Amino acid sequence: VVTAFLVRAFFRIEVVGSVPDLPRLALLPNHQSHLDTLAILAVLPERDRRRITVLAARDYFFRRASTALAPALLGQAVAFDREHYTELRRWTQILRGVEKGWFLAYPSGSRKVKEPHGGLVFVLARSGWPIVPVALAGMREAWPADRRFPRPFRRLRVVFGEPVTAPPTKELLEILARFWEEHA
Repeated sequence: VVTAFLVRAFFRIEVVGSVPDLPRLALLPNHQSHLDTLAILAVLPERDRRRITVLAARDYFFRRASTALAPALLGQAVAFDREHYTELRRWTQILRGVEKGWFLAYPSGSRKVKEPHGGLVFVLARSGWPIVPVALAGMREAWPADRRFPRPFRRLRVVFGEPVTAPPTKELLEILARFWEEHA
């Protein structure tokens, strides 16, 4: 609650669209900045923030306990090992057994990559999770990768798309890339 309040106080956030009230879904945004997750959480109602789990890179955020504390507490993050293929098998088992909940994951895997990768996207789609494309704009300028802290009072934009269910996997990646390009 405090983090959401601070993000809304320090940034002007325009929200386009909304997240459907489904028992389970996956929010899949483009990735620009460390501010991305905080901005998405800030625009969601408290009820929705409580049911979301954020997948964060284990090799970046969870190397040490001291660096894991902030993403876990402020960003509701859990570690995702983007370097090992076996992690996808593990998440396949986890996701198939979850009937309620929301996931937030970045299919590009990095702030430096613009195109979505198929691994986790395919696991979510094959496990029957509705995919909600999310396009973010202004995040890179508000908190560039080379800065330790964000630049407050910038304009941010969060665009929620319509849920996508069970398209062919290659088509799903194209849908995400096109949505990000059109709205970011």
